[in-house]
Amino acid sequence: MRIGKNPEKDLYKEIIYKPHRIIIPVYIPNSNEEYFNNLFSVLKTSINSLLKTTNKSQTNITIINNDSKKEVTDYIDDLLISKKIDKHVKLGTNYGKVYTVLSEAKASYEDFITIADADVFYFSNWLHRTIDIFKNYKKAGVVAPLPMPQLSYYSNYSLFFDNLLKIKKGKVVLDEDLLLFEKSINNQISLKKNNWFKNQLYLSRNNVKVCIGAGHFVATYRKDVLHKIKINKTKFVFEDGAETFYLDNPIDKLGYYRLSTLKTFAYHLGNNIPNWVNNFEFSALEITNYNFVNKFKKPVINYKFKEFTGRIYRKLKIF
Repeated sequence: MRIGKNPEKDLYKEIIYKPHRIIIPVYIPNSNEEYFNNLFSVLKTSINSLLKTTNKSQTNITIINNDSKKEVTDYIDDLLISKKIDKHVKLGTNYGKVYTVLSEAKASYEDFITIADADVFYFSNWLHRTIDIFKNYKKAGVVAPLPMPQLSYYSNYSLFFDNLLKIKKGKVVLDEDLLLFEKSINNQISLKKNNWFKNQLYLSRNNVKVCIGAGHFVATYRKDVLHKIKINKTKFVFEDGAETFYLDNPIDKLGYYRLSTLKTFAYHLGNNIPNWVNNFEFSALEITNYNFVNKFKKPVINYKFKEFTGRIYRKLKIF
């Protein structure tokens, strides 16, 4: 039997909606495997850099805890209690990345949603530069805060079909920005022999140049894009190509583009922390302007035709 009246009913407390949310899945088990030894330190370094590069009044943070060990769970709880993050999703089973981020993203209200791994080190102004691209490219659906020219064609057939006469090729990304990512994934063999290293494909609009292509260890999405994706049940916790099938290809089919910044604003830590990270100096936060509208209608041209055309471009080495 209910006694009394719920006092909250008379408060009329207004819900504050922020324009941006970042969703981070975490899996650090209680394991003796060498791979996991340093991941907790990596997570704390990542979160520390995120808090220093995002404005609390604009960004909500969700951490999805995929049945991590108690030490990690307690740390995330402390972040929630101190209101450094606003949501801690605890799962009793590890469901992997795709299952968790898609369900969480589709339930989010924010206009822009960043999906990031738990080992990302964020540089100052990463979000400001990301939103600038969305403002100037109405068909931008996915934007990464670091140049990914090697992925220009990856799930990007809509872009190539729409911009055949607008795509430019040239050296617009500095070697240091390209080498930084390659170093993070321990892949520096004969880099300068690759065509994408010598020249990059890019677009230019309103004096804002963007690199064509984006990865998915950290990337920001339009809410509308994620809400339009049909949910398909994932079969495995870790599955090669899962992000391509469940997330990236569907966005391309909707007619949106994958773009990235010309400068590097994020670093993939992996399971080690380089010395320079500990001495990194962050600059003052820039205010990010989200107040713009540039939606577009889904194109009527069949996607299979776009894909076929894009494959021809690539085979003939038009770019």
